[in-house]
Amino acid sequence: MAGLVVLAAVVVTAAAAPLLAPYDPNAQLDIVALKDQAPSLAHPFGTDPLSRDVLSRVLVGGRVSLAAAVLAVAIATTVGAAYGAISGYAGGKVDSIMMRVVDACLAVPRVLLLIAVLALWGRVALGPLILVLGLTGWFGVSRIVRAEVMALKTRDWVAAARALGAGPGRTLFRHIIPNVISPVIVSATLAVANIITLEAGLSFLGLGVQPPQASWGSIMQDGAGEVRALWWLSVFPGLAILVTVMAVNAVGDGLRAVVVAKDS
Repeated sequence: MAGLVVLAAVVVTAAAAPLLAPYDPNAQLDIVALKDQAPSLAHPFGTDPLSRDVLSRVLVGGRVSLAAAVLAVAIATTVGAAYGAISGYAGGKVDSIMMRVVDACLAVPRVLLLIAVLALWGRVALGPLILVLGLTGWFGVSRIVRAEVMALKTRDWVAAARALGAGPGRTLFRHIIPNVISPVIVSATLAVANIITLEAGLSFLGLGVQPPQASWGSIMQDGAGEVRALWWLSVFPGLAILVTVMAVNAVGDGLRAVVVAKDS
């Protein structure tokens, strides 16, 4: 519940970022007098080398980081659930071939795959970045759904649905899939935290969110050349990532405990 409260506060703050931000996050306030300013009353999180207010950029950057994570997880969950359900329900050679494809994809480290794809792509917009993050993150979900479907398809109520004339598609998506939602939701919740850190890392390397658009990772990248002198450019977005990821993981662990207790 504590994680849920913190996460709700982060989401509300991100949603209201345009109202809460004291300055335009991309506005260069005074490139000579206000650049690289340490935290002060006028700029609580300081300013960056382009004299932009870091507090405003952290608030607005939270919208980008959270939206990218949620949308990427939605894509990954949808693709993975459909793939795993079809594989588990079909069984036999179809299941074997589909799972070998997943094994081959899992053999390639996701971070290296993303770096290679984005480096070859060049400057990537936010939409394609979300798509790439989503389409490289569905493999684990597919295995979870496959295992659940294989366990459920032999139940009596599935046989009853078939006896009443339900075809394979209706049996799978109308009767079996709704009963595997709980572990999928838990997996998706935990995946949000993973995507937040992954997007931040890619943006820090210059492969994710592109300037002048702000995300927590790109804000840290703005001060990467002088971390000791411009410590606030790393500390404040880093704390935002830390708090958000811990809150999401706490919620995910709580949901997992609920699912386990329900199943037992």
